[in-house]
Amino acid sequence: MTMVERLCEVGSTLPQPALAELLDFAEFLRQKAKQPDVQSVPLSDLGGGLEDSLTFVGEPLSIQEKMRREWD
Repeated sequence: MTMVERLCEVGSTLPQPALAELLDFAEFLRQKAKQPDVQSVPLSDLGGGLEDSLTFVGEPLSIQEKMRREWD
């Protein structure tokens, strides 16, 4: 018996709410398989993104001081 046949057999014995949950899970697994593996992306590619932000313009020490005073 193939996996698909086993899945159909099990699915045919489930009550409707459990069958809906099984379908949701199967769709989740299909979507997960389409997404790239996060660990295959080099960490260096995830860096940056804030270098053009007006919030982080200036020397690191002055940025830290400004952030500390933000809630005063």
